[in-house]
Amino acid sequence: MLSKAALDFLLRLTDWFHGHWEDPEWGKRPTTQILIALALRDLATGLHDAESRSQIQAAADKVIAKSGQAMTRA
Repeated sequence: MLSKAALDFLLRLTDWFHGHWEDPEWGKRPTTQILIALALRDLATGLHDAESRSQIQAAADKVIAKSGQAMTRA
């Protein structure tokens, strides 16, 4: 059984992605790529392994930067 804090976090996460899983194109556009990367970056803060945490956050930062650039070009 999940703790109350874990359930609250899952509810916030599902609110964040509310209804987007029904869209087959969701996750392919730069705006949704940024949302996914932000969620991964936030989830990585809970990792105890500092090396893994920094690798995930660096990858998420790269996606955010590339997707942000793609949004400005569009």
